[in-house]
Amino acid sequence: MSNSIALEWTPADAPRQRLVFTAKDTNEWVRLVMEDQDGTWQVTSQEVVTDVDLEQYGAGNGSPVTGYHGP
Repeated sequence: MSNSIALEWTPADAPRQRLVFTAKDTNEWVRLVMEDQDGTWQVTSQEVVTDVDLEQYGAGNGSPVTGYHGP
């Protein structure tokens, strides 16, 4: 997954989930929603998106400490 941003989590009552944004050669990204099914990631939905932003907030103060704005 080069040029990708991924986030994984395990819901309380569902299989492990993954959200992936992968940069294309254009100013677009492919957004994949995936689910772990018996150790294999299966795509449950996908779409092409633009203007991807990622922000990380500091512990408890709500102010962004790092950020990323797609290509």
